[in-house]
Amino acid sequence: MNDEQVPSVEEIKERMKVEIPVEEEETAKAETGRDFGEELKNLGKQFADTVQTAWNSEERQRVESEIRSGVKSFVAEVDKAIKEAKQSQAAAKVKEEASEIKTKVETGDFGKKARDGLVQGLQWLSEELGKLAEQFAPAEKSPEDITSAEESE
Repeated sequence: MNDEQVPSVEEIKERMKVEIPVEEEETAKAETGRDFGEELKNLGKQFADTVQTAWNSEERQRVESEIRSGVKSFVAEVDKAIKEAKQSQAAAKVKEEASEIKTKVETGDFGKKARDGLVQGLQWLSEELGKLAEQFAPAEKSPEDITSAEESE
């Protein structure tokens, strides 16, 4: 080749041994005819179909039926036990004692003292909550502080 001739692109590539990179995504898409997005879409559809099939399966329906039956049996047994407990002598005795205590509280000085103590306790709790709220509330700024803060900006 003489100095006046310009080398062709092929000759330059050959001299430099330059490889032209080909994007793998395009190659993979060309080979399979699909891309990543399509594969994710297909996976999602397959997952939804599988869940739908499992939900509609006889096995799931059988298990649900067994669970429902078991829960109904459990509720029936608890209800039976409660009814028996209500009818027992111990339940009657507890009910009678509770009625006696109620009468004593309503008629005696004990009820007044209990109410007074409860009122005092509630007042104390309210005051303590007020103190706690003050600790969390930001300190109020005077108009002079606000003006000086705005001027410094």
